[in-house]
Formats: sequence, structure tokens, C-alpha cells
Amino acid sequence: SLLSADETNDTTDMPEVATVVEILPAPPSNGCIPPAIIQFPSPVINQEARRHGGVIIHILVATYMFIGLAIVCDDYFVPALTRVSDAMNLSPDVAGATFMAAGSSAPELATSVIGVFVAKDDIGVSGVVGSAVFNITLVIGVCALSAKHAITLNWYSCCRDCLCYLICIIVLICTIADRVVSWPEATFFLVLYVLYCVAMGFNSQFEAWAVKTLPVPDSWRSAGAEKGDCLNGNIEGKETETSATGDGTLEVKLTPQDGAKEINGEEYEDPLRKPLLLDDGRWAVFSWYVCLPLTILTVYTVPDCRKKEYSRMFVLSFFCSVFWICLYSYIMVWMITIIGFTFGIPDTVMGLTFIAAGVSVPDALSGIAVVREGHGDMAVSNAIGSNVFDILVCLGIPWFLQTVFIDPGSEIKVLHKGIIYSTFTLFSTVVFLILASHYNGWKMDRKYGIILLIWYFVVMVFASLYETNILGNFNPVECESNY
Repeated sequence: SLLSADETNDTTDMPEVATVVEILPAPPSNGCIPPAIIQFPSPVINQEARRHGGVIIHILVATYMFIGLAIVCDDYFVPALTRVSDAMNLSPDVAGATFMAAGSSAPELATSVIGVFVAKDDIGVSGVVGSAVFNITLVIGVCALSAKHAITLNWYSCCRDCLCYLICIIVLICTIADRVVSWPEATFFLVLYVLYCVAMGFNSQFEAWAVKTLPVPDSWRSAGAEKGDCLNGNIEGKETETSATGDGTLEVKLTPQDGAKEINGEEYEDPLRKPLLLDDGRWAVFSWYVCLPLTILTVYTVPDCRKKEYSRMFVLSFFCSVFWICLYSYIMVWMITIIGFTFGIPDTVMGLTFIAAGVSVPDALSGIAVVREGHGDMAVSNAIGSNVFDILVCLGIPWFLQTVFIDPGSEIKVLHKGIIYSTFTLFSTVVFLILASHYNGWKMDRKYGIILLIWYFVVMVFASLYETNILGNFNPVECESNY
């Protein structure tokens, strides 16, 4: 129908109404970014009380969550993964590169998932980067200091793991260089890890080729020959039995010559059994009481597949363990976010230091245990090899889920520019490890451990200076909050 002149004038005079849909929240006018603490429930203790001593409660809770993660991973999650790999008839190399690496890196994976979907900041990336530095320097350094005598390392195992690790670092730097992660990049992370697992299945062929053809220094070959003589001969009247283990490393089992070889079974100890004061000491009794609430939770909610009656329930044990790992990791990240916000420390610094140290403590303890038995290659390879899983899977899975399933076609932004420079420091740790091993004659001894410890603190100081904008204006300032 046609409008009259008056109606046309009335329509022209009406104010135009536009509907604006805000897809992304507008950045604050002062250029700051919202702190990650607002993504979590409001703390029970207010900021003023936390600054006057209340933050100690959050520190204790975070530490307790670290203990809980260690209990679940070591006693339930890793045995369940072992049963899964046995049921799938996987070779030791492939099982070590997949399920065993997943067992030791489960806290890092949970932290990264929380960083992407809950905290929505770079705390997951910084946790993985910090854990990588922690593993390759401090964990190996502490293992060297714990060795009862100097241990000769296998140059091929160390160089193999360092090469794979360097490739992962290059991929990570290229991915976050533009501070945006897209779905093809996230997919490439997971595809690269599958290729890594396939390559680990041909580890023996690669080693035979490398030993014959690569032009390595004579000192490397002499160290390898010395180690080979020890492995092929008798060691203090004991017969050696070798088998491949996690990440393609070589495990040496010693059995008496005159006795039958022991059956490779897991010894189960009831975690609810109280240690004896005279036999185990006061520290063991104190630790038992401290861990008792966490132990009761897991004993009555997670079937222990190490026990004969629950040996077929490894799938249920796996999912129950995943639940507790996610819960403990959520509370741990929540508490550390509150601690960092209270002291004015960026989340990325907390991830590089405290979260990285907490989630890597189980790796350090297991490394010390195998080094004291004389297996230095196992400790070094597991420390470096787990970093491959941390970068490709712990970052790849949450990025892939967010950009492909949760919000298809979306992109994940890297908020802190300093984390890119911190990732560059991973190069220095790998190069330094190879150089330190070369100049120390591939010997894992006290001098080797002290050098790596010093380098860890040097790297962490520079990374923290990047994140706190002391070495330049790399990161945006966090907004004020009443949390």
C-alpha cells in the first residue's frame, strides 16, 4: 500500500533504532585485561584478609592438591593405563610414548584444559612451558645429585629425545608467534604426536642406523661402548635382563645368577595400613596422617586394578582417576590464581613456577628412584620425553576441542606476549643439556646436577622478568578487581 505524505513525514521523523549484538566483550578503556580470578567462584576470604595472612590457607590447600594429584596418578591412574596398554597388546615403545607419558603428564593436561575453558588465559601454556624447563633441568639435576655413583648416559637416547623435543618447540613457537591459535594448528599438534608414536615403534632401527652412520665425536662413542660393556656383561655377579620401557628407554633388571628370575608383578601395599613408628620413622607416620583424608577418598571411590579382585576393572579405574585428577587440578589452579592475584603476581609467572613445580614433583620422585638403581638413561629420557607429550597433547587437545567442537572455526588468543619469549628459552635448555653432557663426558654425577640446577634458576629468573614487564612492556596490565 502507498503511504500518504503525512505518514511519510512521520516515518522520517521517527528515530532510527539499531540492534547491536556484542559477540566479544569490549576491551576496557585503559587497555587492561580482566584477571583470571573472575572466572572462578568468589573466594571465601576477602582480599584484605588474604593480605594479612589469610592467603596461607590457600597455599596449604594448593599444596594439598599437589599431594592428591601425586596419589591418584601414581597409585591408580598409571596402573590403569598399564592395564589398558596390555589389553591392547601395544609394544613397550608405543605404550611408553602414549599411555605412560599420559600418566605422568595428566596434571599438566588437566591444567591446560582448565586454562582454556575456565580461566581463559595463558596459565595452561605457561604451566606446560614451566614444566618443560623444570623437567629438563631441575628434575635431571636432582636425579644426578641423588645418584650413588657416576652413571654413564647413552648419547643416542638423549639426542633422540632432544631432537623430538626441539621439533615440538619449533612448532609451538611458530604457532603462538602471531598470538592466535587456529583449528588447523591445533590439529597439526595431535597429528604430529601420532607420527611421534609411530616413529617410537621403529626406535631400534633408528638407533642402529644412527650409531653406524652419524658423525658423532669419539668421546660419545667411547661412552656408549663403555655403557654397552656394562649392559652386556655381568654386574657384580648378577645377570642383566633388558626391556624397553616408557618413551623407548632401556630398562635393566638385575636378577641373581643362581636363582630363578622373579615374576614381573606389582607388589600391592594397603595404603590404609599405618606405618610403624620404630620401623618406618616419625616422618612416615606424619605423612600417613596428612595423606589419610585423600587416601580414604581414593580407596573407596577408585577401584585399584593392582589388586587381583579389581584387575579387570581398569577402565572404571581410569575414568574415576580422571575425575579426581580434574577436580584436584581445578582446585589447585583456583588456589594458585588467588595466591598470585593477592600478591600481584601474573598468572603466567605462577604457571611457570609453582604450577610447573607442583605437577612435576611425581616425575622428580620417580626419576630419583630409578637413578638410585643405576638407570640414568631412564630418568633422562622420561624427563625429556614427557615434554613432547606436554607440548603436543596437553596443549593440542584443549585447543582442538575449543576450535573444532565447542566453537567451530574460532581462534584462541595468546594474551601475554612474554610467554613467546619464555618459549624461546626452551631452546637454551636443550642446547645447554647437550653441551653439559658433552663436556662432562656423558657422566651423570654431582657436578652435572649442580650445573643443571644453576641453569634452571637462571632461565626462570629471565622468564619471570619477561612476564612482569621488567625487561620490557611485553604483557598487558590486569584490571583491578574486588575479589
